[in-house]
Amino acid sequence: MKRVWFVICIFSGMLFPPTAGAEEQTGAVVDTTAQLRDDYIRASLLVVSPASEVYSVCGHLALRLLCPSQKMDYCFTFETSTDTQGLLRFLSGKAKGGFLASLTDNYLQAYRQAGRGVTEYQLNLTPAEKLELWKTVDQEILRGFCRQYDYLHTQCTSMCISLIRRAMAKRIEYHDLPAVFQGSFRDRMLADAEPYPWSAFFWQTVMGIEGDITEPFEHKLSPLQLPAVWQKATVGDSGRHLVEAGEGTTLVAVEAASCASQTGWMFSPTAVFTLLFIIALVLTMGQWQAVALRRAGMVFDVVLLIVHTFVSLALLWYVLGSQNKGISWNWYLLPFNLLPLILWLVFPRWRLITGRCTIGVFLLFLVAVPFVPQLDLPHALIVAAMAVRLFAKTMNLSTKNV
Repeated sequence: MKRVWFVICIFSGMLFPPTAGAEEQTGAVVDTTAQLRDDYIRASLLVVSPASEVYSVCGHLALRLLCPSQKMDYCFTFETSTDTQGLLRFLSGKAKGGFLASLTDNYLQAYRQAGRGVTEYQLNLTPAEKLELWKTVDQEILRGFCRQYDYLHTQCTSMCISLIRRAMAKRIEYHDLPAVFQGSFRDRMLADAEPYPWSAFFWQTVMGIEGDITEPFEHKLSPLQLPAVWQKATVGDSGRHLVEAGEGTTLVAVEAASCASQTGWMFSPTAVFTLLFIIALVLTMGQWQAVALRRAGMVFDVVLLIVHTFVSLALLWYVLGSQNKGISWNWYLLPFNLLPLILWLVFPRWRLITGRCTIGVFLLFLVAVPFVPQLDLPHALIVAAMAVRLFAKTMNLSTKNV
């Protein structure tokens, strides 16, 4: 309510210039933005450190607007639901996002309890631009959760940039960009997710060919990298840098983030699926020598088939049924689809041909790994394990036919 009154005061001060002495009586702002002191409103970026959840590996970005004379201190953050239903809505492309306002003390306390750090970077805006930014974010809050949330174009960083652009009404000139921004959105995402291999595995799975876009450039900016980039960026031809130079001010300090649950080599996706591939090899090579291995191979195949069926159905729904903007095509539909299984069950006499053709698809997929950005080693190991076990099946069929 206090924030709403502050906005009303701002508008009343602009539309109805107060008479002499009115400011002392009402607490309203001065009559024109040109008369506002530079520190009347302070605007800054709040960068939250990453976490291991798939939606937090790039950190989080919020705006902080502070008016000391009015005792107003708020954080404005673009959010969407992160519970299980929220994740399903995100995958289906139906998640809605919007800006929320929170007292800065409450905002910082929430991340302090979560064990995540928060660093503040001062925005180098004019008094008029800061006033316009506050009005703009208030208008955005009134719209509610109305924007379709997607990881490519509509997320915390892109929305904060959009509000600041609207407040300035000037172009941003970028200089001396880091090498990671010369690549695709996928390159930037994987660079941020490097300490969290399981989250990186998730993003490689769901991020379709749209992840390989290189433009627009600003959509590749992440909370962790934006301050450094904006410290070199300038507003138009003015030479004014968007973010003041420096390391930023630590508002919530935490010890170095411990992500051992994801960075431990023994539990990384590559390690887990290497073990899966080795098991498939051992079972295949030993199934003709030991009955126990043959039985273990049958159990292994059943489990593998169940997982493959589930993943295939999920991918099919995700690609064909989702409204998400990042999935017009997903390369993992080649090895993870139910067509070979359907042919295997419906046409028993064609099983040998079906098996060999499917192995051929698996091998082509493995050959393409170095050339297709979405394909990586952990997924290749899974496909290799499936190819080995399918090879064992076709060998058994060939032996029976002989």
